[in-house]
Amino acid sequence: MGTSGHTGEIGFPFAIDPSPEQVTLAPGGAPVRVGVRVRPVGKAGAGQVRVVVGVDPESGLTFPHNSLTVDTTDYPAGADARDDVLSFEAVTIDSEGTPELSVEVTAGEQTPPEPTAVSFAVGSASCSVPVTIAGDE
Repeated sequence: MGTSGHTGEIGFPFAIDPSPEQVTLAPGGAPVRVGVRVRPVGKAGAGQVRVVVGVDPESGLTFPHNSLTVDTTDYPAGADARDDVLSFEAVTIDSEGTPELSVEVTAGEQTPPEPTAVSFAVGSASCSVPVTIAGDE
């Protein structure tokens, strides 16, 4: 479940929630999209926010591409991007359209089959998207 947040950059209250699709990664497998949906809380509006996406540095997850997709628009990560944290400045959000924000994530070959998550902070709203690591079946 997401947490509601209000940000001065956008000027309208909104909440973010994990996308409903379950995210499962295979160690050493192909990248998978992980995302959140923005929804208005009250009156909808548009504006620009800072977005930060992160993973636990010991989780074995990394971002293969330093970009954030908002519906069909890609934003490059800032110069401070690392394997475990990406930040994006001036991302345009229109909460009326309930946009989806997503990044690609991969699991390294040695990633243990333990539950983990990808965290999103959109302005002052934040939530984590659960990620399952596939084990040997």
